[in-house]
Amino acid sequence: MRYKEKNRLPLALGDGLPLASSGVLASGLSLASGLEVKENEDLLVFINDSSKAMEDLQDVLDKKFTPKRVNLGSLSDTYFDLGYIKRALLVADCGSFLEFHVFDYAWKLKAANFCKDRLCPMCNWRRSLKIFSQVSQVMNYLEPKGYQYLFLTLTLRNEPAERFPDMIQSLFDGWRELYHENKVFKKVVEGTLRFLEVTINHKTHTFHAHLHVVLAVYPDYFHKEYISQSQWTEMWASASNLDYTPIVHIERFKAKPGSSGLGSAVAEAVKYAMKDSDYLVDSDTWRPVYVETLLRGLSGRRLFGKTGCFGKAWRDLKLGDPEAGELTEDDQLREDIDYMIVRYGWRNGVYVRI
Repeated sequence: MRYKEKNRLPLALGDGLPLASSGVLASGLSLASGLEVKENEDLLVFINDSSKAMEDLQDVLDKKFTPKRVNLGSLSDTYFDLGYIKRALLVADCGSFLEFHVFDYAWKLKAANFCKDRLCPMCNWRRSLKIFSQVSQVMNYLEPKGYQYLFLTLTLRNEPAERFPDMIQSLFDGWRELYHENKVFKKVVEGTLRFLEVTINHKTHTFHAHLHVVLAVYPDYFHKEYISQSQWTEMWASASNLDYTPIVHIERFKAKPGSSGLGSAVAEAVKYAMKDSDYLVDSDTWRPVYVETLLRGLSGRRLFGKTGCFGKAWRDLKLGDPEAGELTEDDQLREDIDYMIVRYGWRNGVYVRI
């Protein structure tokens, strides 16, 4: 049993798969178009071996997708208890269907029923991967421009749950004032990548919100326009109209040993991921408080933003919205490479082929 192909890389997966109607294999694999197959006793055999790709995919399902999927039960139950029935139902079903395109030695997630809830562990993980991928592309695009990059952290003091929405508003108001109105900032900064991080102190049950910002500057910043950490602190305190001295940290990005360069260091720093372990705690008293507080403070907010040279690069590369867009891999498939479609469903606590 053999197949012929015309100007295509061979597709492969295992052996002896029953052939179903309409070119879809009974095992849940769909045959890519343009591939000629010879049948013998209703069996189809792929003579190349893509078992490595499937082993890698299974490993990711077990170690990445499954733990996130299990955690959805805690969030869904909490939403039910809080009376957010629609949210609870959407979260409960999130990621219960996954469709992958499997190539000879690689795979891509091309379809899934993600809920996109702000606090969903599965969607936040997928969103962080998307941001990492897009920022990596942007950094590669900007490399010839000769920018240097700074990592700025802007904070406010911790606040209790009832003050959390006001704290988030103050944080973004301060950022807008710093970005739009501070002449020193506008003079030296050529672009920004900004994302919000929130952590919870489980001893005091207070919330700590802060902004991480990547700043693009020209090399002469370090010789002619340098801004010290104390100056950054003063600028942030003034922009936020604070009556106390906030914690502000600024450092220069440097490529880590063994990394693929400065771009990967920046992409790793800005990938957004809210830690679900921070709010999905093992406490029926505090878990609902944490979840509802975060929901009230973060709903409708843009947690990731880009300006200047970063925003222009995003537009030039025609990259999608990492927050509102799809959480699957949206790159276009080459038409000259065959692949199989492998589908999984969530059944009794595990992913199974469907």
